[in-house]
Parts: sequence; structure tokens; C-alpha cells
Amino acid sequence: MTALWWVPAGHRPTVAEAEARLLHLRTNGPTPYAFTLRTSFPPGASEPVLGEVPEGLGCSV
Repeated sequence: MTALWWVPAGHRPTVAEAEARLLHLRTNGPTPYAFTLRTSFPPGASEPVLGEVPEGLGCSV
């Protein structure tokens, strides 16, 4: 699993920070704190933007 989150310009996330975000994502699902490509949060948003899966890939949302 991959966890995504917004960081300030010039900030280099640490491995410990990434581990904390990934654990949060696994426990709580996508939130503004940690999210996925499929369910992302624009900077400062509290509501997710759901990604669309192109047809023909054999995937479902």
C-alpha cells in the first residue's frame, strides 16, 4: 500500500513520518492526513476527490 500526503515546499519526509502515515491509512482509511491515488484530498480539503478508473482495466471502484 502507498500513503500520500501534502508536505510544505522544501520538506523532506522521513521514513518514520511515512510509516506513521501508512499506519494511519491502514487503520482509518483515506483522510486528509494520509490518502491514496484513488481517494485523494486537495490541500486543505476535508472532503475527498474520488479517482475514476478507466474502463477496460478490469478494476472496479
